[in-house]
Amino acid sequence: MFQKLIKKTRLDVDERTLSVRYYETRTLHGQARFSAEVVFQPQDHMILDADSVNRLETQVASLVHASMYSRSLMGANPAV
Repeated sequence: MFQKLIKKTRLDVDERTLSVRYYETRTLHGQARFSAEVVFQPQDHMILDADSVNRLETQVASLVHASMYSRSLMGANPAV
């Protein structure tokens, strides 16, 4: 299975700009699956999967804020 880059965007969240890449993958049965890679830092990525780009964009919009918040908590107190 090969991934095909279908879209690159930037997302502005809490005074930061994040890079988001959307990919399409075809399953062995020929169905399309989609994934998004959100880059918080060069070594910090989040990958989400869905069955449509619209659903994936909704997931990205709702989960990026929570992910940034949890990352900020871990940065403030890494022993937690």
